[in-house]
Amino acid sequence: MDLGFDPIELLRLPAKKKAAIIVGIIVVLAGGYWYFLLQDVLDQIDAADAKLKEQQEKIDSKRVMLANLPKLRKELEALKELEAKASKNLPSKQEIPALLTSISEAGHEQGLEFVLFAPKKELSIEIHAEVPVEINILGSFQSTVIFMDHVTRMSRIATFTNLTMAPNTKNEHLKTTARLTTYRFLDTNEAGFKSPSDKK
Repeated sequence: MDLGFDPIELLRLPAKKKAAIIVGIIVVLAGGYWYFLLQDVLDQIDAADAKLKEQQEKIDSKRVMLANLPKLRKELEALKELEAKASKNLPSKQEIPALLTSISEAGHEQGLEFVLFAPKKELSIEIHAEVPVEINILGSFQSTVIFMDHVTRMSRIATFTNLTMAPNTKNEHLKTTARLTTYRFLDTNEAGFKSPSDKK
């Protein structure tokens, strides 16, 4: 077979040229090995390293979460206690009529005359609702103040706003108008959660 050169001539070359040819052959073989075999292996190693780094980041993130777990549990317990306290001060929807009756009775006990006691449309705000009541009462200044103080000291939260007092032309009593606002938890259907009173 004609190789295009005489192999005998290679043997007759000086040692330096022989060494250069051998080095050249090694470089060509190494390049082929690198291109066809080693590079593929290195790509797989790089991909494995990237995946390992991703997994390590996930592990580090979970370690941070685990380290914060006691703190998060304490915060959760504090929120539960706060929710329990709020449930004592905010009635459920079913308790509102009884609460309004109690407020009205407190006024009558002080000798006040309710000219107007009109619950208005509720205003929903996140997990609770404001329950406004427009009131118009007749009575002495002292009785009115005692009544309002009694209402604001009730276990259920209630506030007076838009308060005006004026002498009653027919007698010595004052005519007092105000907006009484109490609050209640929204029930499951209204807010999409279960209020503390519903959990009992």
